[in-house]
Amino acid sequence: MKIGYARVSTQEQTLSVQLEQLQKIGCEKIFQEQVSGKSSEDRAELNKMLEFAREGDVIHVTKVDRIARNTIDALKIADQLNEKGAGLVFHDLGDMDINSDGRVVYTTISAFAEMERKRILQRCNEGRAAAKSQGRHLGRFPNKTLHDRIQELHESGMNKHAISKELGCSRTTVYRVLN
Repeated sequence: MKIGYARVSTQEQTLSVQLEQLQKIGCEKIFQEQVSGKSSEDRAELNKMLEFAREGDVIHVTKVDRIARNTIDALKIADQLNEKGAGLVFHDLGDMDINSDGRVVYTTISAFAEMERKRILQRCNEGRAAAKSQGRHLGRFPNKTLHDRIQELHESGMNKHAISKELGCSRTTVYRVLN
């Protein structure tokens, strides 16, 4: 059976291009999810696909970095499928079955995917540090109206739990404002 796997990292991204490619290939079942690829353990659909795969099945993925963002996860996934007798094909690697003749190429590409993820994180951290050094505000701005209302209710004698219920905010917010 041809099985597809598609993943994007955020809700703002779309799976449509991957799904279209997997359908053109003839995948009878496609597992899809919108979740970060940093850890294979946190991806429900990936784990369902690994459980579903049987001997003779071939898993089709449009790009290597869709299934794993680090080399260890990539090799672990390939090994799990290989133990079941299932193939693993990446279409950005020339439709090569990783569990037969493409293991070295797969390992190398996975290492580059992991390096790319680290570089993205590094650039994000550098951007945050630059913004902070320029005095820019990072994160959400405090809700002054809410904070004032919390102070008023507390001064009138209302307890913190009741304030959070009354205003529909968390008790953590109430405690933070009052401390």
